[in-house]
Amino acid sequence: MAGFRVNPDGSEQVQYTMEDMPVRATGSSLSAVNGYAAACHWHVDFEMLTVPEGEIDYFVNGRHAHLKQGEGIFVNARRLHYGYSAEEKDCRYRFVVFHPEILNVATSARHALERFTSDSNADFWLFGASSEAMLLFNELYASANAGNALLTLAKCAELTEAVRTHAERNESADSRAEWVVLRKMTGYIQGHFGENITLDQIAAAGAVCRNRCCILFRENLGCTPIEYATRYRLDKACELLRGGNSVTEAALSSGFHGASYFAEVFRRVYGKTPKQYRKDVTGRNDPRETEGAPKK
Repeated sequence: MAGFRVNPDGSEQVQYTMEDMPVRATGSSLSAVNGYAAACHWHVDFEMLTVPEGEIDYFVNGRHAHLKQGEGIFVNARRLHYGYSAEEKDCRYRFVVFHPEILNVATSARHALERFTSDSNADFWLFGASSEAMLLFNELYASANAGNALLTLAKCAELTEAVRTHAERNESADSRAEWVVLRKMTGYIQGHFGENITLDQIAAAGAVCRNRCCILFRENLGCTPIEYATRYRLDKACELLRGGNSVTEAALSSGFHGASYFAEVFRRVYGKTPKQYRKDVTGRNDPRETEGAPKK
């Protein structure tokens, strides 16, 4: 699967932007994502997102939060999450993702991080524009984009400590056994979306029966396991299309066995063809290909 990597536990392997440091700092707009909604996913990293312009909704482990302009959200490690717009309105956002391992400089720090990431009441926190966490985020974002490794490391530690000790806690969904099971099943999909995934395989990843698997997805994520897999594949295909890949390349790399079927599903879900989407976001066509057919 070109361009996509996962860890052995099925979590997404974040594509970091800093050299020699597990930190990703970037920004985008929600309109760059088809349907104004990212795919639900999880990773072992901390994530903080802020909204310089517009508004965004955020799903974290069964809870939904609404962020207005100037506000931010910090998502704990290993939580299922995604951003979206319920009203399909655009917004600009910036985010920093960083791996907790960069803070494991002492045994006491490691133990504190383990307690923090495993806290069942600590899925996410919301922050206002004038909060300490927001100030630290802005400094972290600037230092990461400037490539200042030492300052970035210091700001990652300061931001984590500010969240861990001073942020007002949001009551979140219980860290029930079902969320562990869901994380295993979605992790399996994240790690095998380029393959022919069956419902039996997804259920087996969570050690549950097919019926229980479908119930967990429907009650917590609002879709069937196969619908989740399809949406995740489409999200990855969109990444490739935004990067200028052909429809055929995007289809095969994201688990669709044929450009024609991919184009059919894409159009049904997003109301436009993959070629139209790529032209909208990149401003160019690929003259080598015909919509819905492999390149000669």
